[in-house]
Amino acid sequence: MQDYPLSIRGTAGITGSLPVTGGIPLAEGEAPAGTTFMLQGESGPKPTQTTVLGTWPDGSARWLLIDAVAPAGEYLLTPGGSSLPLGAIRVVETEIENGEVNLRTDGADLVLAEDASIRFEAVDAHGVTYTATPETVEIEREGPVRSTLSWSGEFLDGGGERLFSFRLRASVYAYSSRVLLQPLILVDPDSGVLCNLRELRLRITLPGTTGAIIGGDPNWTGDTAIPTRLFQRDDEQYDLDGASGGKAPGWAEIQSSMCSVSLAMRDFWQQWPKSLEVDGDDLVLGLLPTFNEGDFAHMLPDYKHQWFFANNTYQLRTGQARSWDIWLAVESDGSDLAQLANCPPVLVADPQRATGSGVWGEIQPAGGPGMRDYDLWAEQLFHCYCHSVEVQRDYGAMNWGDWFGERQINWGNHEYDTTNQLLLQFARTGDPEYLYWGEAAGRHSAEVDTVHALNPDLIEYYRPWTSKTYPPRPGMVHEHAHGHVGGFTDEETVRDWLRARGIGSHSSKPYSCLDPYNLGHVWTTGMMRLYFLTGNPFLKETVERVADNIAQLVEDREYRFMGGTHCGRMTGWPLLALGGAYELDSSQRYVDAMHTLADDALEMQDPVCGGWIVQPMAADHCVCKKARHTGMATFITAVLVNGLARYYELTGDERLPPCVDAAVDYMNHDTWRENLCGWRYTSCPGHRTANQAGVIIMAYVNAVRVTDNPEHLRILRLAWNKKFQQYLTHPLQPAPGVGKSYTATTYGCPEAASFFAHLDTPI
Repeated sequence: MQDYPLSIRGTAGITGSLPVTGGIPLAEGEAPAGTTFMLQGESGPKPTQTTVLGTWPDGSARWLLIDAVAPAGEYLLTPGGSSLPLGAIRVVETEIENGEVNLRTDGADLVLAEDASIRFEAVDAHGVTYTATPETVEIEREGPVRSTLSWSGEFLDGGGERLFSFRLRASVYAYSSRVLLQPLILVDPDSGVLCNLRELRLRITLPGTTGAIIGGDPNWTGDTAIPTRLFQRDDEQYDLDGASGGKAPGWAEIQSSMCSVSLAMRDFWQQWPKSLEVDGDDLVLGLLPTFNEGDFAHMLPDYKHQWFFANNTYQLRTGQARSWDIWLAVESDGSDLAQLANCPPVLVADPQRATGSGVWGEIQPAGGPGMRDYDLWAEQLFHCYCHSVEVQRDYGAMNWGDWFGERQINWGNHEYDTTNQLLLQFARTGDPEYLYWGEAAGRHSAEVDTVHALNPDLIEYYRPWTSKTYPPRPGMVHEHAHGHVGGFTDEETVRDWLRARGIGSHSSKPYSCLDPYNLGHVWTTGMMRLYFLTGNPFLKETVERVADNIAQLVEDREYRFMGGTHCGRMTGWPLLALGGAYELDSSQRYVDAMHTLADDALEMQDPVCGGWIVQPMAADHCVCKKARHTGMATFITAVLVNGLARYYELTGDERLPPCVDAAVDYMNHDTWRENLCGWRYTSCPGHRTANQAGVIIMAYVNAVRVTDNPEHLRILRLAWNKKFQQYLTHPLQPAPGVGKSYTATTYGCPEAASFFAHLDTPI
């Protein structure tokens, strides 16, 4: 293997060696099975631990997860063993020790050091306290740089009654007193569509506590004999000991005569409400802190925020999950720990090597020949996306990572895979900001929007939308919806909100978007890539759960993917979702399911015009009054083309090039408007405007690659130049729904820009 340039970035000026975990891609054959690795810096080799997360067909490493303890700077990954002495981390059964901390289990407590214990607790709507009680305790990962202790079990009350499930991961690093704690709740109660909680908290107990500090502006310092709490009541204000402030940094510290323990939570204020409280020997982090009815009444509009609160409780929908990153440290400054939590070091692969590895598709790194103007264009769109989240205040405990404003009342649930678009830019630029936003997006999709569990009440709630061809089961995904997943208010109220805004006026019953059966809104590629970049096992589990559900639907042969008005995306997005899951472990099951879906699409494709003809089209796809047109929405045809192109990429099925060529030729004749350099929305000529939607751009890029048809290239060039110039002169502005605009706009753009740069064609 040739030396691989890497950098550690994003530490916001923190000096010294810090723990860092990150994934890098490798080209096929570059690192054969059995290759060992070492991280080399200016001062010599650094402690390095590597894990192969994915392989190429020849067995060589495709994705490599690297754990290191090193300062920010430039490095080379070279062949060879790590320089770390044996015994830097010692693991005995389920105890991890590194000379700085000693992590062990004591019943329902996790013990950190000097008898400092950690307990995870929940309080239900009736005031009953449940303690996270492990059923399984194991060493998930054992290594010389990082070892991780993993708990899984149930929240149980004093009588052994369960609330729901939890997991907890605790990672210890060599030569560091810092421990990364990652608690996760899985809302799987035995009954109820909603699970109401008064509180969810993490309690740290340090016997003999003598004083405490709570980070703020300014910090609070004092005695713990009198309870003191910082309460982050929204994204702009907190209360602390009679004073108020803005965005709390999310850290606290308690001291005893024996030691001090610091805590810092990542994205504290972004995930409001949150709290930090000291009381006697306890430091309590309120993940869902206690509140009084009406505390959040000021957060409007009500359909954006108020679904989460009922009287003095939180409403969690059965099937959801949520996790947090919390750093703990012994004898460490709390403000420094908060910097680490909120601006963690990021391992960055050299963009030239990353994009040349083949795992990101055919894209060029930033700064490459012909890419300069596109780089500025893409950066401008990204800044608008971030600024819109800030201006629109798209924050909250279950909201953070998502964007609001789809159909004016819905959270977007990352339509078109926002996560993937952000991560493509991370690969191209190496800018940690893209990974930061991409990780927030991907974790939201995996935890909040995906159905991980069902009970009889949730199954009954889904009954009005359930058909015998698609039974409810884990792995379903909610599209853009009120409260992300619905269930917080009745369907007619949601429809009234839509009617009041003129949405769905073509129907007496506007589409409520409350059910999880719409397969035209399923994405796994971003989550899959985020797993490889971070090693987060829940992301992998979620991608497989989603793909297994789709594969089961295909195998049952009862659900009809093709034939309806939206069949192009009901088949195209599942094809892409299965393709994303395939990259995890090369499961033949997913390719077989893709083969069946491709068969269905080929069977329905019209042999004369090349399109997929639907009669009649959906009411909003044909706006004519006297008679209805046949055909399909252009973007829906494009989604199917993209899914079929992905299947062809994986299999080389020779039936696909003529299929793709004919389908794109159909779009050329059906909806392409030469005078506007764009495509009409659907086959209905009543839609008089034209656009250059990202999924259509991607379909033409795929078509040119697969067929080399000069007419497809000519049209792609015209559309791309029009789209590019349009957003240069009329950039996006912050507004509700800009998240969808950002994702729909950027989809296919790095591929198109890279394609033309490769042709040495000016953009």
